[in-house]
This record gives sequence, C-alpha cells and structure tokens, in this order.
Amino acid sequence: MAQWLVTQGDNQFPVDGIGELKELAQSGSLRLGDLIQPPGANDWVYAAEVPDLAALLPDDDDDDDDFGMRRGLTAAVITGAMLLVLGFVSVVGVGLIVYFVQQLPSGDEAIVGEGGLSYTQMIVTQPDSGLRSEPSANAGVATPVAKDSVLELITKRGSFYKAKTTGGAEGWIPVAHVIPMYQLGGSAVRDEFDPLYNPDRYVEVKNARWMQLPPEKPGDEESNITIFELQFANDSQYDMTGLVVLVTVKDVKGQELEQVEIAIEGIIPTDGRTMVGTLVPEDAEELERKGEPVPKRQLTTYTFEEEMKDNVELEALYTSGVEVELESKEFTNAEIDVIELRALPNEPEEEKG
Repeated sequence: MAQWLVTQGDNQFPVDGIGELKELAQSGSLRLGDLIQPPGANDWVYAAEVPDLAALLPDDDDDDDDFGMRRGLTAAVITGAMLLVLGFVSVVGVGLIVYFVQQLPSGDEAIVGEGGLSYTQMIVTQPDSGLRSEPSANAGVATPVAKDSVLELITKRGSFYKAKTTGGAEGWIPVAHVIPMYQLGGSAVRDEFDPLYNPDRYVEVKNARWMQLPPEKPGDEESNITIFELQFANDSQYDMTGLVVLVTVKDVKGQELEQVEIAIEGIIPTDGRTMVGTLVPEDAEELERKGEPVPKRQLTTYTFEEEMKDNVELEALYTSGVEVELESKEFTNAEIDVIELRALPNEPEEEKG
C-alpha cells in the first residue's frame, strides 16, 4: 500500500494516511514545520499547509517563528533544503534555489513525472470507502476503492464528489473521504483549482421571486403551478454548468411544507449573471391539442441567447422563469439552494481559436 512520508529534522518515517497524520497532530507528535510527502509524489509540503491538519497542529511559538520564515518556500525549494541538511551545503546555492522555483508545476502538469499525480486529481484517504450509486450516505457502495487510490473529479453535489477511477468506473464519494491534490499546492494553485472542486461556493442566487398561476377558468380549482424567476451570479474565473437547485417552501410559521429539485441547463458565465427561463418545442401547440405532454427545457438566459443567434424564431417559444408543480398551494416563503454544479476548466491556449 502506498504510504505518506513525514520528515522531522533528520528523521523520516512513513504513515498510513491522513487518519494517522491527524492522530500525530492531535497528540502533539506532528509540528507546524514538519514536512509531508503524499503517496506517489516526490515534492514536499509543510504540515501546516495541509487543510485537514492545520486546525489540529499545536501552536508552538518557536515553530511559528521558524515556519513563518519558510512558509513562502515551495515544495521544490523544500527538497533543496533537505539536500542541504544531508550535507550538500557547498553544492546548493542561491542560484540553484532560484532554478528550483522556476521549475515548479503551475497546474495540470504531473507532480511526479509522466503519468504521476497532478493538481487535478484526488487521493482517497479513508479505508473501506467506495463510489456510490447516488450522492447519499444511505446509498450502497457500487465500486470499492482502496485508500490512497487516485480519482478524477466529475462534478460536486452537496457533500459528495462524482468521481472516476483510473479504470473508468464512476460514482459518488463523500468529500471527507478524499483530499484533492491542489490543496497541497501554493496559494496561486489553490485559487486556481478551488472553484473546480467547490463550485457551489462561487455561485449565488441573487434574486428570486415566484408567482402562483391562477385557475385556467373561473370556478376551477386553484392551480398548483408556481413560476419561479431566479437570477444567478458566478464569482469565479470559470463558466459553470450542470446546475441543480433545491426549492424548499414553508408556511407562515416557518414550517417546511415540501422540497422540489429543479435541474437547469446551460451556462452561468464567468464573472457574470444570468436569469433562467423555459423553452418549449416548435410543435408545442400541436402536442397540446393531441393531449400529449410537451417537453420543456429549463435553461439559463445566457445559453438561450447564444442559441437564438442561430434561430431567431426561438424567441417566441421562450418565457422567463421555470414552472414548478407543488402539492402545497399556500406557502409564504421559499428558499433556493444550489445543490449541484460543475465548473468548466478553461481551454489550453493552444486549443483556442
């Protein structure tokens, strides 16, 4: 089994994973300035730079002073520093340290050679974990994955990542069961990759209002169709897609009445805002006359406007807001929460144009 390595001064020893590292931190055996190497990598990070450990490490003044002087060093510089400890003082100079800094990976590059770990991958940190068929704690494990296995991110829903193994199996795994490798990079790397792994942190519901449709004819029962008009803001450097929101309606006393999920197609543009609407097919009236269901697309206005560039006749088929059928006809409040979302990585420069 792949192991993590810890270096304390001249002493180096293996540990079995994040769980054992946490135990060492809680017992005081792991310090702020100790060096940690993830399995499969040959670069090192400080213990205080590992998010799962930072809050558990003892606050030692001497360590703080020492770590503060070294915090800005990158993993490659740390490797150079270790060579100094091993007696290569006369070889490694300022010029070589500058060279190490210039050779650091900046994103998609493999951290350890061709086919090695990269900042876009995740490592499983929990034993007896696995990919589930649904993003639920009650869902059974469909594909077991061993601790220290490598996964690729697909999307995020609540406290679960949808991920893929190197063998191609897909499923949902709890966020707490993995550590994304980008978290072990510097601040620039974390800023670049965090929206990919936590897109829900960067998209907000800026405006929401709703209206219950009146009965079609006088004397008919009150309609159970509600039109929700929603605006979303994306505060990241990536376009977002795969949006699913959860509508929770409540009565005047604040008691929850019911919940409904709404899946919305299209793009929420980077550093921008968009409303949502409904697009019906061109044969909608004919389908209604036949008594057949009319398929409706709920999509962002940003995407609709892009599609309308190729077909201006779509404008007559599009209405603002999305229709939601609710059992609760009388509610006074509705909460809108983003529960699933996916960021779209930027295209490499050579692929643009």
